[in-house]
Amino acid sequence: MQEITAQEISPNIMALFDITKPTMTRAFNVLEGVTRGQIVLDDRSNPTWACVREATYGTLYLGGQVNASLVASLVRKFRQIGEVGIGCWLDDELNDMIPTDHDYDGRTLYFTERVPNNDLLSLSPPTGYTLIPRDRTLFEQSFDYESTLDSFGSIENVMQQTLGFVMLHKGKVVCEAATGAPTHGRIEVGVTTHESHCQRGLATIACAHLIQACEAKGYKTWWDCAKQNTPTTRLARKLGYYNEREYRYVWWKKN
Repeated sequence: MQEITAQEISPNIMALFDITKPTMTRAFNVLEGVTRGQIVLDDRSNPTWACVREATYGTLYLGGQVNASLVASLVRKFRQIGEVGIGCWLDDELNDMIPTDHDYDGRTLYFTERVPNNDLLSLSPPTGYTLIPRDRTLFEQSFDYESTLDSFGSIENVMQQTLGFVMLHKGKVVCEAATGAPTHGRIEVGVTTHESHCQRGLATIACAHLIQACEAKGYKTWWDCAKQNTPTTRLARKLGYYNEREYRYVWWKKN
C-alpha cells in the first residue's frame, strides 16, 4: 500500500474512480489537489485499486478492484488518524465488503437534479435580517470555519474555490449557505442556521441566491443529507431538487 500526493496523480489513477457514485466529487477535489486528504494505492505505475480519504468527513472513496480484506485494512489504517466513513448505493457489491464493526449504519439521500424555482428569489429576508455574499471577513464567522479552513488549507483557497451567502442579524452571521469546490461541472451546496433563528425561512432564501450564483457560473449543484433529517430533505425539495437516490453510509469513530 503506497501513499501519494495529488501532484503524483496520473490519468490511469484518476480513471479508477466513478463520478456517478455518491458524493464522489469530494474525492475528485482531493485528487485534483483542491482540498486536503489522503490518497493510497497498490502501484503508482500500474494501479489496480486506489482509495481517497477526504479530510472533512473522513469518507473513503474506493476505485478499481477492491475486496473485503482490502476494505477492512483501509478502515483500520485510517481509523488511526480520525473518523472513517464509507458510502455506497444500496445495490453496490461494496455492501458485502464493509466491516461489521461500524459505529453507525444509516441511509442518506443524494440529490443531483433540480428544477429551477425562481419564485424563491423574490422572497425578502424577514425584518431585521440582511442577505449578502460571503466575503473573507464574514467567512471568519462561519459555523464551519475550522473544518473548512482545514480542508482548503488557507482562507485564500476558500475564497477562490467556494461561493457563499450569509444572513446577518445585528451584524452577526445567523445563517450561512455555502458550496464546496467545483469539479466536473458540479458543486455541492449546503446550509447552516443558528438554532435560535430557525423556522424563519432564512435557509430557503440564502440557498436560493447561492444556487442562482452557482448556476450563473455554469455549475450544476447537488445536495446531500441524512434521510432522517426531515427539515433538510424538505428544504432540498422546496429548492427544486428531485429524483433523490438513497444510499448507505457507514461510519467508524477514531480508534
